[in-house]
Amino acid sequence: MRGTSFSKSERALSGLGHGLDALELLAARRGDLPLGEIARALKMSKPGVHRVLATLRRRGYVEHGEGGIYRLGLKAWEIGCAVPALGLVQIATPIMERLTRAAEGGAILGVLDGFEVVYLQRVDGPNPIRVHAEIGARISAHCTSTGLALLAHLPADQLDAILPAQLAAVGPHTLTSHDALRRELARTRARGYAVNQGGWRVEVGGVASPIFGVDGIAFAAVCVAAPRFRMTRNWLRRVPPLVVQAAQQITAALAPAPSQLQLRLRRAGAERA
Repeated sequence: MRGTSFSKSERALSGLGHGLDALELLAARRGDLPLGEIARALKMSKPGVHRVLATLRRRGYVEHGEGGIYRLGLKAWEIGCAVPALGLVQIATPIMERLTRAAEGGAILGVLDGFEVVYLQRVDGPNPIRVHAEIGARISAHCTSTGLALLAHLPADQLDAILPAQLAAVGPHTLTSHDALRRELARTRARGYAVNQGGWRVEVGGVASPIFGVDGIAFAAVCVAAPRFRMTRNWLRRVPPLVVQAAQQITAALAPAPSQLQLRLRRAGAERA
């Protein structure tokens, strides 16, 4: 049987894909990884992974440390700094800092990418017991307050386009049925903020409110996250208005001109619909 042959362009695309897979793995693991672990995770041979990493190393995207470990290089950081989301982060951060002091809890800024929330910024609160959320982390939207706030303001056709056939039970109180999720999204729209308790982790909860672009479309959300034992009735009366106010302040600060991130997310939503 004749073997499969690939054109030069197909081989180049395959190599690019492997390189991106390696970068995403190093970013997700946030640590030093040996060659063998990278090969196992990517389901590639060690020589194949070595060639990919050697190319990335020559371009500065990967560093090779003592003991044969690999980590992200300075070039990857430089590319990340060019992402348009930084404009949103710069505007939102001082407002989030004021929010953490008023709410006495950590604040998180996130955007929706498909059916996942990507965290762009985190400002820790004054309390010693905090919710740990990594910047750059991705979490299924249906199990976080940030995700619920954003899903609630998607046009119906866009929500239908990204909604998975099955909703994974990420935490003990995750919404796992479409009907339950849609009911919660309706409640979120009606009150202007989302509440999550135990949808992601049993001991973690949060309140989030959407940030709107000049076109009236929600493209980001700000959240106050807290241990669930702190989310008393008094907390749930006091904190949501603070979160809504912070989201409105960020929206107002962005109003003079739509950012590139807003435009890109708007195009992505239209393409997925």
